[in-house]
Amino acid sequence: MDELATLRALQSVKDHGTVTAAAAVLRLSPSAVSQQLKRLEKATGRSLLTPTGRRVTLTPEAHALLDEAGPVLTRLEAILGVSSGRTTEVVGQVRVAAFTTAIRHGALTAIAEVLDQHDQLTCSLAEMDPGEAYHALSAGMVDIAVTHHWQGQRAPVNPAITVTPIVDDIADVICHRDHPLAKSPGLEDLATYSWVSTGAGTICHSWLTRMFAVDGHRPRITTEISDFALHVPFVAAGLGLALVPRLGRPELPGEVRVLELDDPPARNIGIAVRTHQVSDNAISVVGAALRSHLQNQVPVSKDTRS
Repeated sequence: MDELATLRALQSVKDHGTVTAAAAVLRLSPSAVSQQLKRLEKATGRSLLTPTGRRVTLTPEAHALLDEAGPVLTRLEAILGVSSGRTTEVVGQVRVAAFTTAIRHGALTAIAEVLDQHDQLTCSLAEMDPGEAYHALSAGMVDIAVTHHWQGQRAPVNPAITVTPIVDDIADVICHRDHPLAKSPGLEDLATYSWVSTGAGTICHSWLTRMFAVDGHRPRITTEISDFALHVPFVAAGLGLALVPRLGRPELPGEVRVLELDDPPARNIGIAVRTHQVSDNAISVVGAALRSHLQNQVPVSKDTRS
């Protein structure tokens, strides 16, 4: 059925980012895919693609068309036994977005591993805050988003996005060994001291402020640094407190202590993909590698210094 073929071509371009990559997955020539897309544009009277550098981006009209026709297409393919163009081969391009710490401590080695194992696969990687990555995934700009949200913080809910939890990353409050809280920590006193945090508008900054909001307090954030690894030297210099997740945290120097809290906060790290791509071979392989490497990087206990 020609209508199915044209819709599959559009869906594949959305999934893989270029006509050439879509053609490889569909086992067609790029010119054949281009012709199918032109037929679909003519039949619908809609402009479907716009060039974006070496890639193409679906127009809002194309996204609306797939939103309307996608479920019908999937159902028809199941009834008719038509191949959706997904093969057992790992081919095409997978675009990954991840937050800074995940890139440094898991994503880079995971991507290097899958590229070494699959020579027909290409990957791109973009550094994004979790909120930005989730938006990019929803908009079709990336294929996988490594995200996190803090426990107690409402996670985005979108039936078009499937999130697979990876690991809970506990965060510890750290202070200088000579700080008054080093010997007698009390949550009610934490907000009165100077803090370092990630920048305003980031998930971690929002969580730090929200952690105290329930008691009517607001932390006194005097320094903003995006890299958690630099929060440790801030504390070691005696400049204040920090809430630092364990993923990627450097070994704590002798000047730094971890405060013993009854219920330390944690962030839930996960892999998000568009729901209709959950079974895509290339995305599944990259996602599995990301999960494996990130799980192995999160310590289960705090540093021995306390």
